[in-house]
Amino acid sequence: MNVCIARAAVVALGAVMLVLSPAAKAQDVRAIQAREAQKTDERTLAYLARFRSALIERFGADPLLSALVFSENEATALVHANPSAPAQFVIFQEGKWIGTDGRELKPWAPSADPAIARFRLSRVTDAFIRERFRAHRAVAARASDHLSPIRVGYFGKPFDRMIMEVQVLSLTKFGMSSAAYDLATGASLDVDAAIADAKTQREAAAKKDAAEAKFAAQRNLVREAPAVIAQYRKEMGPARLMAVWIERQRVTFIQADNTVFDYDRRGRFSKRASPYDSGWLCNEGFDDREIDWAGFAVLIEKAMLARNLDDEDRDHARIDVERQRGCAPTTIEVKFTNYKTPWPFAVFDAGGRLVRAR
Repeated sequence: MNVCIARAAVVALGAVMLVLSPAAKAQDVRAIQAREAQKTDERTLAYLARFRSALIERFGADPLLSALVFSENEATALVHANPSAPAQFVIFQEGKWIGTDGRELKPWAPSADPAIARFRLSRVTDAFIRERFRAHRAVAARASDHLSPIRVGYFGKPFDRMIMEVQVLSLTKFGMSSAAYDLATGASLDVDAAIADAKTQREAAAKKDAAEAKFAAQRNLVREAPAVIAQYRKEMGPARLMAVWIERQRVTFIQADNTVFDYDRRGRFSKRASPYDSGWLCNEGFDDREIDWAGFAVLIEKAMLARNLDDEDRDHARIDVERQRGCAPTTIEVKFTNYKTPWPFAVFDAGGRLVRAR
């Protein structure tokens, strides 16, 4: 009976061994893969050291870079003589310099300010990279990942900082991904989440802009003249004016010093690059307090009556408030731009009395 039990135990143990062997073998494979991955790390760091020496020998101590990419057998960089100098693209492959024909290396943010988008080679240290490798491999499922190539450079939106990006080949998930780190702090950065968030923000901004554009397109600045003048005085100051040209979509202010500002339907003032250069206006300007800016609606009705125009013409009125050359009294001219030139118009004095019409 005891013999039968012993035989049964042996058979059972054999069965268990057969069941466990695949798992044990898999564990051995993972251990081998993890060791090989760590050897790759060492080869990558060793090649970076060779590249560092080669760069210093070729470009001098602590070269200035805008991009650096390296693996266990090749390294490339964009090297600058100074922060504003153009980049020189170099490739160091299998321990020697090779030509760059047919190859290119572009910075993440090519239009970024050189003062912030350049970095010294000394900022990329073995200690920093080793610690990122160690932290990555501390997770059992990532111990066998292949971490190469590595890229360093200035990443614009959404990070606006120097980062180190590591390409990750997972032997457990059988897929490619990347890991990114703040080069200053070592903090992990979620590139995909940040890009998705930036995309969401751009979409929200685009919707807001579209809504503002739709609202702006409906504005008639002639009707809003008093508010526009008040905003001008608040934002642009008390300078005397030679003319104010008021259209549905734009208001132009010409100051006595010949500076020209435009106001658009978005509520923004912009200064023209060129000053007013015609002699048509009086450079003494006028006192805009003598103008009844709120009375333009009445002047439009008077002008329509004087020219026998229709109601459909009302929204096409343009108003020019000017003090012309010779420093004659200030006039208010109402024009109707929906007709072919010469546009029908009526001219009023500053008090709103009709002077002439055509």
